[in-house]
Amino acid sequence: MGGHGYSGWWGNMGGPKHRGIVTYQLSPYEMKTNAHLISKGTHNFFRRTSSQLGYILPGIFLFWAVTHFGKKKHEWVNSKAGHEAQHGH
Repeated sequence: MGGHGYSGWWGNMGGPKHRGIVTYQLSPYEMKTNAHLISKGTHNFFRRTSSQLGYILPGIFLFWAVTHFGKKKHEWVNSKAGHEAQHGH
């Protein structure tokens, strides 16, 4: 576990030099993050959402149906009729 001493700070740890790596960055002052948000954003939101309804609605309906069935079953099991039917009294 002895260690080999100080190996340098990040980016200068004595290893081989990296070559050919190019990075690009766009200044946040040059980006227009909210450009056309109201005029085109609402239209795109509804267009994209409506194209996904066929995938979303079955899951929502299944969740609702299971929850509805579970609540009704829970109410019946905890009712007088449910107790009589389960325990046979």
